[in-house]
Amino acid sequence: AGDAERFPVKAAKTEKPTRHGAAFVAVRSDGAVLVERRPETGLLGAMTGTPTTDWGPVSPGETAPAAAPVAGNWRRRTGTVRHTFTHFHLVLDVWQAELPAGTRPPKGAWWAEPADLPGEALPTLFRKVLDHALAPAEAPRRRGRPPRAG
Repeated sequence: AGDAERFPVKAAKTEKPTRHGAAFVAVRSDGAVLVERRPETGLLGAMTGTPTTDWGPVSPGETAPAAAPVAGNWRRRTGTVRHTFTHFHLVLDVWQAELPAGTRPPKGAWWAEPADLPGEALPTLFRKVLDHALAPAEAPRRRGRPPRAG
C-alpha cells in the first residue's frame, strides 16, 4: 500500500491512577529508626520498609496518625514523597515522631541503627521516605532585602 513508514504504530499509553497514603518514620532518642518487614505477598513483598497506611484513591490527611504503628507526637513533614510503580503513581505524606529510647517496637518491626540502614533490604520508595523524613528541616526564608553590612 506504500505506507510502510507508518508502521509499527505505538499504542497510546493508558493513564496511570494515583494512590495516596501515609508513611511513618519513628526515630528513637538514640537515633534508631523503626522499620518493618512487609507482608510476604503483594507489592514489595517481604522487603523492609517504614510502616504505612493502606494506599488508596484518597489521602488519609490529618487522620493518618490514628494508623501510626506506635503512640507518639506525630508531625507531618512538609512536602510529599512521590514514586511510580508499573501500574500506578503513589503519593505519600510523611509523618515523623521522636520516641524515648525504651520504646518497644510493634510485632513484626524492629529498631534499625542509622549505620545499618544501608544494609537493610529497603526498596527505593522507602529510601525516599527516610531521606525525606531525616533531612534537616528547611530554615524559613527571609523576605525583603538582606540586612545591611556595617
